[in-house]
Amino acid sequence: MVWYPAKGSAAGDGSAYLQADIAATTLPALARNFGYATEDLAAAATARLSVRPRAPAARRRHGFPVVIYSHGLFLYPEQNSVLASQLASHGYIVVSIAHPGDSTDVRLEDRRVIATLLASKDDDPRFAEAFKVLAGGANLGVRREALKVYADSLGSTRLGRSLAQWRDDTMFVAQAITDRSEPKPLRSVLVSADRDRLAFAGMSFGGATSATSCRLLKACRAAVNLDGQNFDPTLFDRPVERPLLLMLSDWTRYGLLAGQPRDADFSSNDLAYESWKDAGEDDMVVRVRLQGVRHFGFTDLAALLDGPKREERVGEIGGEEALSTIGDVVLAFLDTYMRDGDAAGIDRAIERHPALGRHVPERLRGWMGKSDQAQ
Repeated sequence: MVWYPAKGSAAGDGSAYLQADIAATTLPALARNFGYATEDLAAAATARLSVRPRAPAARRRHGFPVVIYSHGLFLYPEQNSVLASQLASHGYIVVSIAHPGDSTDVRLEDRRVIATLLASKDDDPRFAEAFKVLAGGANLGVRREALKVYADSLGSTRLGRSLAQWRDDTMFVAQAITDRSEPKPLRSVLVSADRDRLAFAGMSFGGATSATSCRLLKACRAAVNLDGQNFDPTLFDRPVERPLLLMLSDWTRYGLLAGQPRDADFSSNDLAYESWKDAGEDDMVVRVRLQGVRHFGFTDLAALLDGPKREERVGEIGGEEALSTIGDVVLAFLDTYMRDGDAAGIDRAIERHPALGRHVPERLRGWMGKSDQAQ
């Protein structure tokens, strides 16, 4: 899926959120993967967006920055269409890619359907135990020891294999864009791309992948991680070396990982993206927590799901509030680092949304012998 700035203005009644053939493949798989009833997804089958499919692409002298987007594990490429269309309307080209087998069922160009592969066989049992300690260990010392086992065992797990595959998928797409070797159907859109200004973005596993891939690509100016737990062992206790927006769900209320502390002063992602001795000091690593939102509230499902189970699926926050908050902050962040904007724009975007606040890794700083007064 590709969203892009179009010539003219939106007209008519827009377009279906999911085209009929995509909905027929995606929605039953989504229901199966996450235990939804068919009627729970009725809104996703009928929703519309203010976009114009196949509209003539706009042109700009210096081109439009490109955002390569990855969905969440067992989710679908269109899951953040509201965000993608907002970015496109503000001058970004968004390329959302599928990771077959790790997505909902997906129909390929040749009409074959690649089903979700939920099973995980023959995983190294050390990995699960090490990850539990990383998420909920009593102190930093036990986490240091667990990290050694984690790094050694990750490659022998489904998660580790997926991490490598998603990294390769995103890097392949990025390389095709920078090398001007994209598929022919995309050339009319990407002819107006600024191929030296790329960002990676994603939700959940896709968000974690965005940080991994951005660090590896010279043309990547920034990464956006929507509530993705880092699994990359090379990013624990090490700087990501790129501007990174990390938007976190309300773990203090809902939790996310088994054994994760519910205290506001520690997120398991505090262990990633900066060296532990410098935790919270890199101004280009923006960590925020969105109160009242669960993990899936970082997708369009925040506005598409309703009924008595809504809060247990996406959180208490209203769908419009969730999506507008995410879009506003992501846009401000990308404008800052993709277009050399004013970093104060990020602060202003955060301040516009009362449910959003910066997260400071205070517990990790304490473990490392730091305090605000020592700065």
